[in-house]
Amino acid sequence: MLYDTILLRTFAAVCDAGSFTKAAHAVNLTQSAVSLHVKRLEEQIGARLLRRGADGVGPTEQGEILLSYARRILALNKEAERRLGGKDERLVRIGAPEYFDLDKLSTLLRQFSAQNPALRLQIELGIGPDIAALLEAGDLDLAILSREIGEGDGIALSRERRIWAAGQGMRLGPDQPAPLALYPPNCRWRQVVLDELDRAGRPWTVVLQSSGIAGILAALGAGLAITIFPESSLPAALRPLGRAEALPPLPDFEFVLRRSQTRSATMDHLAEMIANSFQPSAALRKAPKNPVPSLIRS
Repeated sequence: MLYDTILLRTFAAVCDAGSFTKAAHAVNLTQSAVSLHVKRLEEQIGARLLRRGADGVGPTEQGEILLSYARRILALNKEAERRLGGKDERLVRIGAPEYFDLDKLSTLLRQFSAQNPALRLQIELGIGPDIAALLEAGDLDLAILSREIGEGDGIALSRERRIWAAGQGMRLGPDQPAPLALYPPNCRWRQVVLDELDRAGRPWTVVLQSSGIAGILAALGAGLAITIFPESSLPAALRPLGRAEALPPLPDFEFVLRRSQTRSATMDHLAEMIANSFQPSAALRKAPKNPVPSLIRS
């Protein structure tokens, strides 16, 4: 089995720092992203790698074995990168939230691959804060992220509606506390849900928290909870909720394209393809003052 050097780097940082929080600062990731990296590595290994004690976080017996190999792998990776001239220019790394329209993303990337057969694509899916952290750390070249209308930076792609959603069998009374399946607290969407329910005076309870969409879909499919989705990518197995369930309206949001500090013709090409694919919906929201190519270079 080949282990991802990004995950190994995060694991080694936790061992060195003795803390998830300190490790997050060391590798320029959020604490939730660090936890997610360790969890993925433990799933690959099939064993616990870290223990928590009064003296902080440290490796288990299996973790110590992996740490020894991780340090050598990372050192060799750095040496190879130095001798071979740095980042593989043939690799394009792109990230997106799991609730983005993955069919549309797949179509775009398939077209890009057909036009650039010598390039390799690496795709990272997760919650918005983790994808943003990977981009800021230089571990992604491009990222599609969501933001509140007009907030933050990035190339605006489309304005979207948030809607309440549940499994087909869910029946929610207007006076019943809303049972929620949500992403972790660092996710902006979670805060939007809680703020709007509190503003409407609707009681709620979090019945499931998941860092991935699979857990949320499982809870909805079992009729245990409700959540929110972009209207444009609502899964067929779910149905929208709203006034009948006395749920408050939700604010619109925007999908935006952000990129790392790295500049290359390849990145410009892919960024332009993504931006152009959204131009019809963006034009409905607001006519652009500049053509897409000039936005890509900004």
